[in-house]
Amino acid sequence: MENKDRNEVNDLEKELKKQLDLWHEKDKHQNIINAISDIPDAERDYSLVSYLGRAWNNLDKYEKAIACFLSVQEQGSSDPLWHYRLGYAYYYGGKPEEAVAAFEQALELDPDDRDSQMFLSLSRNAVGKQPEHVLSANLAAEADLPEEGKLAPFKLVSHNSGSISLILNVGSYKREVFDARADEGFEGNGYDWASLAAVFLQEQQPELAGVIRFDPEADMFAAYTDNKEAMFSFALAFKEACENDALISDLFSRAELD
Repeated sequence: MENKDRNEVNDLEKELKKQLDLWHEKDKHQNIINAISDIPDAERDYSLVSYLGRAWNNLDKYEKAIACFLSVQEQGSSDPLWHYRLGYAYYYGGKPEEAVAAFEQALELDPDDRDSQMFLSLSRNAVGKQPEHVLSANLAAEADLPEEGKLAPFKLVSHNSGSISLILNVGSYKREVFDARADEGFEGNGYDWASLAAVFLQEQQPELAGVIRFDPEADMFAAYTDNKEAMFSFALAFKEACENDALISDLFSRAELD
């Protein structure tokens, strides 16, 4: 009887986590929070607390996310994803020094994680510890890239691994482009930007389609590659396209919802 009850509990947990994953994919983060909040604290396992913290991150409630992750600190100490999500909350919550420590630990556990590499560079730059990793005007000039201001609000970030990323904190830039298809589910998040950029590459720079890759988050668009010349070419062309209202709207008309 006890084994049967345990199996039923396991089945319920699997179904719940399947539903949580579905809500996450559809950006229904409040649904995740509501569902997990209905479960008593003592009955939430490490996985559920991680779901909850991630949902708070995606709703920009970073203090709640930090408290959530720290409640399972002992269990998360050996999990690089726990350190990454905590660092993400610290970074966007305006605590870059704490973010640096979290991302450093994430990379100690998983040295090849590109997201942690990128956010470590950003966090170190935010506290003035790593200016060399955010491309300076001098470095840009050496690479025949116009001054960084020409790419704003996009930013180029280089990494110790030799790769380079183009990032954008989404929200306000070109909001009207995404609002035009809001009734289809587009929100202007990082995933929507990646869908737009994919169409841009396919139609405007097909030779770079296999070179430039995307790794967005809800709050951030990120493209990366190991080929710096390809990134410079993409960054300049994509920013120029974004400033052409007719072109970018036309490209976005063929973007697919992720």
